[in-house]
Amino acid sequence: MAIDRQRGPVPVVRRLRTGRRALTAGALLAVALGLAACGSSSSSSTTTTRPSTTTTTTRPSTTTTTTKPSGTTTTTKPSGTGCATSALTVTVGNPNGTAGAVHYTVTFHNAGPSSCTLGGYPGVSFLAAGGSQIGVPAERAGGGTVTTVTLAPGGDAYSSVAVTDPGIPPCTSQATAVQIRIYPPGQTQAAVVAAPSGLAVCTSPNTTSYTSSTVTPVSTTQL
Repeated sequence: MAIDRQRGPVPVVRRLRTGRRALTAGALLAVALGLAACGSSSSSSTTTTRPSTTTTTTRPSTTTTTTKPSGTTTTTKPSGTGCATSALTVTVGNPNGTAGAVHYTVTFHNAGPSSCTLGGYPGVSFLAAGGSQIGVPAERAGGGTVTTVTLAPGGDAYSSVAVTDPGIPPCTSQATAVQIRIYPPGQTQAAVVAAPSGLAVCTSPNTTSYTSSTVTPVSTTQL
C-alpha cells in the first residue's frame, strides 16, 4: 500500500483507477494521432492520369485497274469507192431484136477523175412523155453472175435490158417510152436518159407467165 505523507496510505483501488485513466488518455491520444496521420494521408495531392489515346486513320488503298479489251478490230478498206451517179455518163444503145424481145445495152462510163467500183444490178424503169412510169420496173434476169467491176477514169461497164414484145399475150396494152430512168448499182440517185425511138413497153403488170422487161448485172463485157 502506498503512503500519502499528508493523507496517509493510498488505497490500491485508487491507484488502479488512476492507471486506467492514464491508459485511456494514452489510447485516445494514439487514436487522435492515427486520425491525424490518416487526414494527412488523405490530404495528399491527387494525380489524375488521363488515358493516352492514339487515333490512327488508315486510308483505304484503292487501286484502279483499267483493262483494255484484248480483241483486235481490223478495218478493211474497199479497193475502191462506189461509182456515184454524178461521176458516171449513162447511155442506152440501139435496139437488137431477138425472138419475142428487144435488147438494149446500157453503158456506164466513168467520167470522174478517180477509179470507182460497180457491182450488181442497176434499177431500170420506163417513162412516158409526161414523166409517169410505164408498167413496172425491169426484173432481175435469172442466171446472171454478180461481180464487182473497177472502173478506171474513162473506163466502161455494161448491162443489158430486154424488153418483151408488148404484142405477146397476156399483155393487154402498151405505151411508147420517151425516157429511161436508170439507177447505177448501189446508188439512190437516178440518171434519166432519152429512150431509143419507138421503144414500146407493156403497161399491164407482170404475171407468172409474162415479164415486160429484164435487166442483167453489170460486167466488163458488152452484150
